[in-house]
Amino acid sequence: MRIKGTSIASFLGFLEAEYGASRTREFTASLEPGLRKRCEGLVLASAFYPVEELDSLATLARDYFAADASFFERSGAYNAAFGLAGVHQVLLARPTPLDFLRAAERAWRQFVDEGGVDVNLVGEGKVRLRFEAVPGSEVRCARQTGFLTRSLELAGAQKLSVSKATCTLKGDPFCEWNVIWDAEASPKPQSYTTAIRRPSSLQ
Repeated sequence: MRIKGTSIASFLGFLEAEYGASRTREFTASLEPGLRKRCEGLVLASAFYPVEELDSLATLARDYFAADASFFERSGAYNAAFGLAGVHQVLLARPTPLDFLRAAERAWRQFVDEGGVDVNLVGEGKVRLRFEAVPGSEVRCARQTGFLTRSLELAGAQKLSVSKATCTLKGDPFCEWNVIWDAEASPKPQSYTTAIRRPSSLQ
């Protein structure tokens, strides 16, 4: 599986924001030659890179900086702010929580070259988000929680809750998230009709 370069570029930006440019350079200099070359070279936002590079980079960075348990999730939130303020701001063209999730569902293959994401509306302000044919990982699942949280905040979600429901790392067939926001206090899309996929219920 490969991911767009914005994920790697934003992670390096996250490290600089957290630890400063000097310490980030010291970290990248400590990496094995292939990964160091990737980090010190030009990472193209439009190009695809092996997802294993991001997993390795993030895990090594957590250990190098002795980061806390929220490290991966915070890097995902930074990725949302980084991308949605730049090359991927089109996903917030209609800044409502549900419109953002619809846009992300349609645009999945622009960012990941395998699998997909399925948005199931189960009530006003209640969504079950399932990743199809995408294996979970300690890094990416936590980053996804952070990404969803920050993205939906940028889309105007109020009283937001994003929680992991199932994970392939625990033997479940899919990675799924329960996403809940205050539908009355948050911006509303024009219609909920096209968002309804398969009936389900939040556990």
